[in-house]
Amino acid sequence: MKKTWGVTSLALALAAFAAWAVFQILHFDGRHALTWRVPLDLYIYAAAGTDVASGGQLYDAAYVGKLPFTYPPFAGTIFMALSYLSENWLVILWQAGTTLALFTVFLLVFRERGYGYRASNWLLSLLLTAAALALAPFHGTLFFGQINIFLMLLVALDFLPKRRLPGIGIGLAAGLKLTPAFLGLVLLFQRRWWAAGISVVTFALTVGIGFITIPDAQDFWERAIFDSSRVGDHTNPGAQSIRSILEREFNIEGGLWWILAIVVVFALTCIAVSLACKRHNGTIAMALTGISSCLISPFSWYHHWVWVLPLLLALMLTVNQWLGQRLPGILGAQVAGLVSFVVMIIFALPFVAKQAWEGTAYQHLDDFGTLGALAFTGTGIIFIAGYALTGLLRTRPSEKAIA
Repeated sequence: MKKTWGVTSLALALAAFAAWAVFQILHFDGRHALTWRVPLDLYIYAAAGTDVASGGQLYDAAYVGKLPFTYPPFAGTIFMALSYLSENWLVILWQAGTTLALFTVFLLVFRERGYGYRASNWLLSLLLTAAALALAPFHGTLFFGQINIFLMLLVALDFLPKRRLPGIGIGLAAGLKLTPAFLGLVLLFQRRWWAAGISVVTFALTVGIGFITIPDAQDFWERAIFDSSRVGDHTNPGAQSIRSILEREFNIEGGLWWILAIVVVFALTCIAVSLACKRHNGTIAMALTGISSCLISPFSWYHHWVWVLPLLLALMLTVNQWLGQRLPGILGAQVAGLVSFVVMIIFALPFVAKQAWEGTAYQHLDDFGTLGALAFTGTGIIFIAGYALTGLLRTRPSEKAIA
């Protein structure tokens, strides 16, 4: 079993960073994720669930202003449970559940990378969860009451535990929000054919349940699913897919250039995932494929990019392991812990939330021309291309992992 080098310095650095992030957010001059209220998207989920519980339709009208329900019918069926909660309990259970889900994903990454479930990993996972408040994907997920972290946990259960789910997690996540179906690519490269088949069957079952429980389910599959404008506006800086960047920065509205860009990213993703699977690195395979799904999707909000969170942890562990094995003594171990934290923070800079620090937030960088506007999605592409073409995040699989 691997050891985390310099746990003391690493934990202190994470704790200090988390405290700084919480302080910055609480003193932010504007709304933030730690404000007590029913978040916008969570309100829509609960309203949709109330409609389902009363036999109403999901896709006939908007719920808040011009914002409609954009998820598959199965999601409306699941959200029916939210209609029975008061506003306070809705906020408590959803936000606490989201936080617990991210903590669980971090803990699963430690296990999958060969570090086990030792007490220090529980502590580091807790501190990482608190520190993640500074990053736009997690802060945005809490701010809007989004479902992204729950979906990532479902998918992670197919890849990271010792006893993995056989594709059920991906199938359920796709039934709730379609795009996680792209993570089935990892199952194919792992040659888990049975799990891939089960994921398809599970998704098909969610579709069937949707048709049984939602009166206008057919309207979603025939019309709403093809209308990306229902999700958001490509000119909004928060839209962080290749399609949105091309339109916002280069006035290219889809077409050939978008298709070519998707082909290139998909090819790089296949190379990267294939390499990660050969190295028995399920965390990297999952995270890079998740990032790729955000890039390739016709529309992705910045808070859909939760996949960078396990990737940053995997990067930190890689640096920590490399340095820890080369720097001698107790001092060397603590240096390894501190340096691995610094490297993780550097790679996380393009994803910082403006509520924590506006300096590298996408809203701020967007004002500095095309290069700044490309920082968020560009870093995602660099992660994929870097692993695919240079093996930048290469780790040696342990004998136990190979077995």
